[in-house]
Amino acid sequence: MWYYFAAMIFDVLLAGLVVISGYTDVRYRRVYNFVTFPAMMLGVGLHFIYFGFAGGGDALSGAGAGFIFFLPFYLLGGMGAGDVKFMMAAGALKGFSFIVSAGLYGAICGGVAAVAVLIYRKRLLKTLRQVFVGCYLLLTFHTRESVKFDPRDSIRLPYTVFLSCGIIIKIIFG
Repeated sequence: MWYYFAAMIFDVLLAGLVVISGYTDVRYRRVYNFVTFPAMMLGVGLHFIYFGFAGGGDALSGAGAGFIFFLPFYLLGGMGAGDVKFMMAAGALKGFSFIVSAGLYGAICGGVAAVAVLIYRKRLLKTLRQVFVGCYLLLTFHTRESVKFDPRDSIRLPYTVFLSCGIIIKIIFG
């Protein structure tokens, strides 16, 4: 019985994280640390309390997976640090296997949305050309310095919304 109560607590905390972070990312283009860090601490702490070292380890590995899988996107400029911390918090609340699947679903949702926006703004071919040239230069000369992106061409999307969609898809479809 207590297992279902614990699972409900994690689901309620995750719902709060998704709603608040999604709203602030759309409205203010920020995912706040005062939302993500308490969620991480509660996720790890409550997993230790309810499930012992195995649960705490799962929460820590979930937070670590959120960090490791999304850090490269941050380093390449594809998402903000708040998005990475959001996935770390979700991973701490739901564990490793959940965050891997939800992150994949969220990345797919974000990619589809980005392509749709690029098509709508008639920038898909230009962007693809820049990406392929950038990848070629990176793989050939091991440098990012050669690739110059015009900041006016960049499209900023509230990526936490798409990561939240991935979380919702994972909850609904398993």
